[in-house]
Amino acid sequence: MPSPPNEGEDQGASPVNRPSVGSYQSSGKRKVRTKKKKGTISANITGTKYEIVRIVINEVDYIKAREDDETANLIWNDSAVQHERIAELRNYQRINHFPGMGEICRKDCLARNMSKMIKSQSQEYSFIPKTWIFPAEYTQFQNYVKELRRKRKQKTFIVKPANGAMGHGISLIRNCEKLPAHEHFIVQEYLDKPFLMEGYKFDLRIYILVTSCDPLRIFLYNDGLVRMGTEKYHAPSEANLSQLYMHLTNYSVNKHNENFERDETVDKGSKRSISWFNEFLRANDYDVAKFWGDVSVRG
Repeated sequence: MPSPPNEGEDQGASPVNRPSVGSYQSSGKRKVRTKKKKGTISANITGTKYEIVRIVINEVDYIKAREDDETANLIWNDSAVQHERIAELRNYQRINHFPGMGEICRKDCLARNMSKMIKSQSQEYSFIPKTWIFPAEYTQFQNYVKELRRKRKQKTFIVKPANGAMGHGISLIRNCEKLPAHEHFIVQEYLDKPFLMEGYKFDLRIYILVTSCDPLRIFLYNDGLVRMGTEKYHAPSEANLSQLYMHLTNYSVNKHNENFERDETVDKGSKRSISWFNEFLRANDYDVAKFWGDVSVRG
């Protein structure tokens, strides 16, 4: 499992001991360059709406920069940042985005990259269900369905918009002939025998910090969220394909169900903590260390 950095470990160039570049101010005919105090760190957080970022900046005594200050040591933006802006950063500056993150954020791009990883390291990525990217792989998908029919097998598929989020537009299908050939979809075999918790499907929202892509360096936070469906799970059938509260675990979907349980404690309700999940695994005689070891290796 990824671990926190050791004290003294080289984490790259630190902005603390580097002189910061200030602005030039006019004083008669002479231009005077203002410098930030040695050892201070400035942060431009005008691009975020999240109060938690401001709280952390205050706690670590960073200096808040003006909106138009492009010399801040740290720049924090909620939205994606253009490649050009990242390329213009100076060596003492850090921004909370890596270029090219759309390659894993969009479902179609993620599926394409996962396909490459399966070809490269098939055993490590064997957990990925069969996936087709529409419209490019529409024909391959229909050929697969015809082969299933020939063998008298029936499978359920989950269809997701290529650039969707929060569960919008997701559906389960069995009658594959009705799928449009020219829409931008991701189609995957539906995993119909999931690990259940108290009879419900669930997913884990795991938080990580990526400090470097090459070499890849990831730190795994020791807690997170368990998001549960709000209808008890039954294997997919023609009668329940549309029951998304059963098949999907997205909070944005399940919060609309009258069965959604809001609870401030970490061990009840439709959203729980991963620390509680670890105790659930132990209580049911599962190997918690192996589980997180698998997550770390496959992640």
